[in-house]
Amino acid sequence: MRKLIIGTFAVLGMFSGMNAALAAEDSQATAITVWVNGKGQSSMAEDVTEKHAEMAKQGWKFKDLEVYTEDGDMEGMFVTYVRDAAPAPAPAP
Repeated sequence: MRKLIIGTFAVLGMFSGMNAALAAEDSQATAITVWVNGKGQSSMAEDVTEKHAEMAKQGWKFKDLEVYTEDGDMEGMFVTYVRDAAPAPAPAP
């Protein structure tokens, strides 16, 4: 069971890092889901608030939030943000 838990967090960590890297490379990305890690309700709320401000500065808008629990404990949150696609470049004359 412990290996399963460790493996799950490793995959989640890679997934969230991969999403951030892909969004940074692809200026036309219209949605991104990030992982907000944390223990305890008040610290997680602060972390999500900080993430909202950070993402808003980059032009992302909050779309959805899913709380991840394991054995009755909140482990973190998946937070999805969206933004309008960048307009296509104008054709050369």
